Amino acid sequence: MSKPNGNTAQNGRDKKQFAGSLSLIMGATGVVFGDIGTSPIYALKETLHTSGGRVDDIYGVVSLFFWTLTLVVSVKYLGFVMRADNKGEGGILALLSLMPRKIRGPKTAKHQAILILILVGTALLFGDGVLTPAISVLSATEGLALLNKDLAQVAVPLTVVILAALFLVQSRGTHAIGNIFGPVMLWWFGLIAGLGIYRFLAEPSVIKALSPIYAIEYIGHNGLKTFAILASVILCVTGAEALYADMGHFGVNPIRWAWMFLVGPALIMCYLGQAALVASDPDSAKNPFFGLAPNQPMLIVLIVSAMLATVIASQALITGVFSLSRQAVQLGLFPRLTIRHTSAEHEGQIYVPIVNWLVGISSIALVIGFKSSSALASAYVLAIAGTMAITTFAFHIVAREVWEWPLRKILPLTVTFLIVDISFLIGTSSHILDGGWVPIVLGALVFAVMKIWRAGNRALNRRMRDSTRTWQDIYQGIETGEIATVPGIAIFMASPAEMVPAALISHVTVMHSLPEEVIVVTVKSDTQPISSTPALCDHISDRLCRVTIYAGYMESVNLPSVLEREVLGEKEKIATYYLSERHFLASDTGSLGHRTEALFEILHRNSVAPTEFYGLPYDRVITIGTRIDL
Repeated sequence: MSKPNGNTAQNGRDKKQFAGSLSLIMGATGVVFGDIGTSPIYALKETLHTSGGRVDDIYGVVSLFFWTLTLVVSVKYLGFVMRADNKGEGGILALLSLMPRKIRGPKTAKHQAILILILVGTALLFGDGVLTPAISVLSATEGLALLNKDLAQVAVPLTVVILAALFLVQSRGTHAIGNIFGPVMLWWFGLIAGLGIYRFLAEPSVIKALSPIYAIEYIGHNGLKTFAILASVILCVTGAEALYADMGHFGVNPIRWAWMFLVGPALIMCYLGQAALVASDPDSAKNPFFGLAPNQPMLIVLIVSAMLATVIASQALITGVFSLSRQAVQLGLFPRLTIRHTSAEHEGQIYVPIVNWLVGISSIALVIGFKSSSALASAYVLAIAGTMAITTFAFHIVAREVWEWPLRKILPLTVTFLIVDISFLIGTSSHILDGGWVPIVLGALVFAVMKIWRAGNRALNRRMRDSTRTWQDIYQGIETGEIATVPGIAIFMASPAEMVPAALISHVTVMHSLPEEVIVVTVKSDTQPISSTPALCDHISDRLCRVTIYAGYMESVNLPSVLEREVLGEKEKIATYYLSERHFLASDTGSLGHRTEALFEILHRNSVAPTEFYGLPYDRVITIGTRIDL
């Protein structure tokens, strides 16, 4: 049998690599671009409601759309921000993890302000995750009114049913239905591009709107009213942050290719088609997207396709909120949450029950409360504008502090991006009373949780450092025989590593003994998404070993498996885990103050127990209670 020559083998590798790239592009099309891909349903409609439907308005608005997509998506995110990856992972918390320790653990007012700004951006992203399912699905069901005016009243209840079903199935995981995301969104982009071209061919002169001259003249003509118009124009880049946050799932290049050769052109043709339709039929400005359909059968196809696409867009944002929650837990910004893996093959596919229900209930409540996508748009835009501006600021810090880019290189980029971001932010701020308060309230609640949790843990660590028992006391007690030796292997959890665990102190104080082998384990958050740092073992004595395990911010740690694999071997199966159950007094004498400590107590009490969070065996866990005043 003859062996394949080198060229044949190389061709085989090339074909496999090409197939893999196409698979990633398809996956990116289905997940990453779901949100921005469904924005044509409502973006131009809402903008024309503000700007008016005259020909000059149409040309100016479409020009603003095109150049917003170009500057924000193509240049800012795909060209620059996505360079700031942490081992391939992106998102605002990845930017935080890249920053110097002096910012992540601030000691000066300046660094504290920077950290707070990043946390505000993170909080706004949670608000985005609540608003996206509501506005996306509702905007699709509103298309039913074009089939029959009586169906207009069905939009809200149908949206509630769809959202309820979507959040109910989250616990089953998305790996089964995830395979259809790519093909459905591929069909979606082909459909909106085709209908856009169909309408564009009837009024091809609208191609002139792609010239920046129309955008510049439109801004100059409208003056301060431009900010009000920009508050709706920003809807065309909803989901731009998702390109960055989801880059770890598919890689930078597949996302760029999908945008350049499929998503970007499809969106532009769809907007041009809507513009051509409104230019020839001003009445269609009421809902130009569904007006693209030339007849009722095609309208039915478009409505059904829009519902499927918006469900996929919602699923992508829900999954993103789950991932963001896990990152926040691992970085010490959130209390421990129950995190369930829904796929044995894909580590990133997780389900966070409490987050799912909070987001689901909030989304449905917003649909019932606001009743239309137009009303929800006022609430939606502020979260988008705020997150985009904070991402620009965080990128500037990483470029200067970490990459050490000179000011002459980074400053022009930062100024350009901030001019765009702040213009949108000024415009959207006018919608605070109309619904813009929603992301502010949602963000404030999330920010408060992060702030209280960090403050409480810092106070707890200070309190532990002031403990009456030190490691030196423990060593001396063991050597002098004051602390007796009993059979067994004990594993104590310690945070931070240099402190004597409260459970160990209580064991020594009450029992005056320790097992013959003591392992003190600390789980530290790593700045990498998946930690490559091996467990560190520090053998203090023949009986005492301190173990430090590093967990990336995208990881969930199964402590028994790690200890068995890297430290104890088969002995882990007979070890006993000792945990401390802390109760806080919430008095006025502590450093936190009564109210903050009481809130921290609530968060601490409702966080997931270490037994569940670290996968400890329930039949080998002993919990010892301690009372602390912070």
